[in-house]
Amino acid sequence: MRDLLSRLAMPVYLIPGNHDERGALRAAFPDHAYLPAGSGPVRYAVEGFPVCLLALDTSVPGATGGALDAGQLDWLDAQLAASPRRPTLIFMHHPPFRTGIPHMDRIGLDAASAERFGAVVARHRQIERVTCGHVHRDIRARWNGVVVSVCPSTAFQYNLDLAAEGLKPTDEPPACQLHYWNGSELVTHTVAVNGER
Repeated sequence: MRDLLSRLAMPVYLIPGNHDERGALRAAFPDHAYLPAGSGPVRYAVEGFPVCLLALDTSVPGATGGALDAGQLDWLDAQLAASPRRPTLIFMHHPPFRTGIPHMDRIGLDAASAERFGAVVARHRQIERVTCGHVHRDIRARWNGVVVSVCPSTAFQYNLDLAAEGLKPTDEPPACQLHYWNGSELVTHTVAVNGER
């Protein structure tokens, strides 16, 4: 992963997913000074851009589902309260809402975390977007007054089946999302990755 990301011209900011281990992430990217030391959740703020970036770690060691502890939510609330007029993008792995895909919803962000996170989000009007991954599909929802954008996978997409319990990879192309700040709105583009660029 480090070798692949090193080819990108833009800055790279990481958060762990449900198959990652925090210690291994920190060890593999020791030069990424924004990553907090220690063994706790990987949360941080990135300033210096027109939009503030706030990273939350929804990973739970040894589990595929996600959670946000009180420390992360208090930190998020304080970060947002300190800059109430600054456009902000929050990024995390697990979406905070139910997608309708049974398997993914079972291993999503736990309901208590989602409820507490939603209460923080609803208090802060400067949040332009919450962006997530985990589901391997392009999904959007308005949730607690903000658009949540779920990025498709750069590896493979899962089938869209709102009734079946299993997941199957599809022939949909890998993709990523690009977020563009146009001076007053955050515009999200979903871009297929065809391997030719």
